[in-house]
Amino acid sequence: MELELTTRQRDSKITTWFGQYSRRVLAFIQSRIRDLEVAEDTAQDVWLQLTRQEDLDQIEEVGSWLFTAARNRITDYYRKKKTVPFSQLVSEPGEDFGEENDEDLMLDQWLTDHLPDTLLESREFWEELDRALALLPPEQREVFVAHELNEVSFREISEKTGVPLNTLLARKRYAVLKLREYFWERR
Repeated sequence: MELELTTRQRDSKITTWFGQYSRRVLAFIQSRIRDLEVAEDTAQDVWLQLTRQEDLDQIEEVGSWLFTAARNRITDYYRKKKTVPFSQLVSEPGEDFGEENDEDLMLDQWLTDHLPDTLLESREFWEELDRALALLPPEQREVFVAHELNEVSFREISEKTGVPLNTLLARKRYAVLKLREYFWERR
């Protein structure tokens, strides 16, 4: 009976979240993927990923989780697209790489804000990202890849590696700052 209640509670949470966020998540995806059918499929993938999460209580900010998952699905979609010359990269001057803030842990939003969609949608971008990752110290690269690309939580990484959470956060921050600088210099 307890398992049934847990399933019912999970379903209730997901249903509530779907009511709160489904339109916004789809609109967000449609703003980046113009094909409505592809955008709807991408949104469905995000919700499917949420239903597969073992412990929904570990998700502190469901809205943030959903939009991060959506950005990752959009990125996956564009990874498969044709190449665009890296020279088309356009950015705004004046970025301060030394300033510490919450954004220092998020590369995807910085890329979205500073690089043209056509570049982010290209295979060349992912090849360039691979080159940039190869330049990072192994500890930073491992945390960045695990958290950003493989969507492993910091808590899980810490449990698996024995590295303290704050150390992982610092490594990810330094990796993001170095990657931003790398892409900034190649604009």
